[in-house]
Amino acid sequence: MTFSIHVNPKKILKQVSKYIYGHFTEHLGRCVYGGLYEEDSPLSDERGFRKDVLSAIKKIRVPVLRWPGGNFVSNYHWQDGIGPKDQRPARFDLAWQQEESNRFGTDEFIEYCREIGAEPYICLNMGTGNLDEALHWLEYCNGNGNTYFAKLRRNYGHPEPYHVKFWGIGNEMYGEWQVGHMTAEEYAKNAREYVKWMKVFDPSIETVVIGCDDADWNVKILKATGDITDYISYHFYTGSEDYYETVSTVYLLKERLIGVKKLIDMVCKRNVKIVLDEWNVWHRVMDNKLEEPYTLKDGIFACGVLILLQKMSDIVPIANLAQLVNALGAIHTEKNGLYLTPVYKAFELIVNHSGEKLVETNIETERYDIDGKMFFNKTPFSLSEVPYIDGAATISQDGKKLYISTVNYKKEELMINVRIEGMGKKIGTLYVLTGPDVNAQNTLAKPNVVDITSRSINVDTEFKLKLDASSCTTLEIQLE
Repeated sequence: MTFSIHVNPKKILKQVSKYIYGHFTEHLGRCVYGGLYEEDSPLSDERGFRKDVLSAIKKIRVPVLRWPGGNFVSNYHWQDGIGPKDQRPARFDLAWQQEESNRFGTDEFIEYCREIGAEPYICLNMGTGNLDEALHWLEYCNGNGNTYFAKLRRNYGHPEPYHVKFWGIGNEMYGEWQVGHMTAEEYAKNAREYVKWMKVFDPSIETVVIGCDDADWNVKILKATGDITDYISYHFYTGSEDYYETVSTVYLLKERLIGVKKLIDMVCKRNVKIVLDEWNVWHRVMDNKLEEPYTLKDGIFACGVLILLQKMSDIVPIANLAQLVNALGAIHTEKNGLYLTPVYKAFELIVNHSGEKLVETNIETERYDIDGKMFFNKTPFSLSEVPYIDGAATISQDGKKLYISTVNYKKEELMINVRIEGMGKKIGTLYVLTGPDVNAQNTLAKPNVVDITSRSINVDTEFKLKLDASSCTTLEIQLE
């Protein structure tokens, strides 16, 4: 079988949304406390922000950060987390059965987003909360008049509005695990009221209503809100001990997203888009800390998802890996340091070596069929036409750099033919993410077992490129 990739840098297909590289932080396990935020730690600054975590996050240029949940939000009252920290009440979190100190709240979250350069994305409490509480939160964040909550924000030392753009209307309210869970009819009615009145207060915001795998649920929500909302969410978790089952679910995700898009087109007259605001591998750890020992296998899955999202970002312009630190975390912290998981390394590679415009790319590859089970909900799946290699080519906004990202799912190295229209002889830089085997993982003692290496290579209009086994490779070429 011949494996090849053919790129035409002159044929630009679409803009790639920067928000597909987003992340998610929930008050779950050690994601916030002991992750982002750790008071009295020698590794933290005067605000309580872990400096080593900040440095790692800045390296992957997180464009949008979702908070505070997740399941946590359905029992979270935002006013508990503002004002002097020593006066904030501790509460019992019903979702994860742990005590919430409320020392990291709205103002800390916004400051964190400003520090890392991320757009804040706030998810609302539709479990034990109500529309009044949601409107007050919006007023606290975005109000610029002399109303009570806008003045309260100023009184707490934040004179300028936060201008929070993205607002999630609850989280997974279809599930019985969710505090205050609802039927589709109940959620549809409530969600419409939230979107309608929040946009009366601030027409500039963009709202995300809840979607899921249930087509009937999605249709009812879209019929009720499709004329006024901007997005519908979708969550995707996968996981299997089998390497090929895990990486193949990149294409199960693709099928699911296309299915949601078809429903949108069937029901809505407006161009409602999809937010993939939770996605990750979750298969080994089920305690309340959820600290997955991610391996190269999981990092290759993440590379596949990021490449998929580059090609689908006109349909799915926002995505959030669940989660950023410790709990299902791309970053793992310990008292005396941190290490970066293979999932983090996927972001490090793709975010830092991709352009803003997608260009025409054609791939010839051997394909395989697979039958398996998604771990998270035990849903059987059957996929055909799953490629052994996949990829996308992007170009910088100014047209001066070309990036070709190729993921090799095979557990053996491959030699592929590359053709780049109009290229000619140049020297490119090759960045390769891989490890000794698909179960390799990083630890604090051995942080670079799975890592990115780089080297210079000669390129031409046509040339051959070796792809390492179970790897993701990005070729970066200066065009001018």
